[in-house]
Amino acid sequence: MTQSVFKQDVFNVLHHAGATALRSADLGDGLSVAQWYNEDGEAAYDQPGHHTFSIYLNGGQSVERIYSNGPRIGGAPGKICLLPEDHRSRWHIPKPLEMFHLYFSPEKIKSLAMQVLDRDPRQVELQDLTFEADNYAENILKYAVLPLDWEEKSNKLALTAAADLFMIHILKNYARQPADLPDVKGGLPKHICKRLDEYLHTHFGEAMGIEDLSALAGYSSYHFARMFKQSFALPPHKYLNNIRIQKAKEMLAAGRLSIAEVSLACGFSSQAHFTNSFKKAVGLTPRQFQTL
Repeated sequence: MTQSVFKQDVFNVLHHAGATALRSADLGDGLSVAQWYNEDGEAAYDQPGHHTFSIYLNGGQSVERIYSNGPRIGGAPGKICLLPEDHRSRWHIPKPLEMFHLYFSPEKIKSLAMQVLDRDPRQVELQDLTFEADNYAENILKYAVLPLDWEEKSNKLALTAAADLFMIHILKNYARQPADLPDVKGGLPKHICKRLDEYLHTHFGEAMGIEDLSALAGYSSYHFARMFKQSFALPPHKYLNNIRIQKAKEMLAAGRLSIAEVSLACGFSSQAHFTNSFKKAVGLTPRQFQTL
């Protein structure tokens, strides 16, 4: 059966081409997975708007990716393909096969690059790969994804964790760095440092994230985190934690609040979290400190 070019996501292109989704799961936050059976078909992708990481499960040796100078053949169980969000490709599937797909948004992998690998999200430029061997990815699929019941809600966390492993692996091995990407150098201006320091000492008991502080400073989250560390010698979360511990010591020494009240006033998520953080920083539990 022939498939015309659909300007839509890969899942719907395959569905319209007559492939059968054996199972699929929406993991939220720009992530989804699918297991496909396909035979005697064709598919064409035109800038689907999301990244696709695929691994052949059964068959695939006769699959052709059609290029202007002719087809490339070479799929097989365990082989991977990586299709960036803006890629265009045509495929011919003459014989039955099964394959796994991970779909992830550009925003999701950029966020992961910044949060987990401390990498500038501008560096997330994925390679276009076809029929490559990847034992690491194959083992994640074999042991952490395929054995799970995707319809069981309790398995959603495990599937999401496996998806994160795939994406971190992709970032480490299949993401290019643009040659003209400038480095971020220098710290924050002095007046911004003063504004941030005053804000943190005033609002230390409130919930806040890197996005809140970077917006206050007027920088992107990535630039802000690096410039903050250069200016204050600590990442934002550690600097804030130090302020909270110091404020907690002052409150405990004053003796007017209980440990639970001090924990809440200083912005800790729970008394247990407060106790662990305090002991790590001070060497004593809040109760031991209070009885000195």
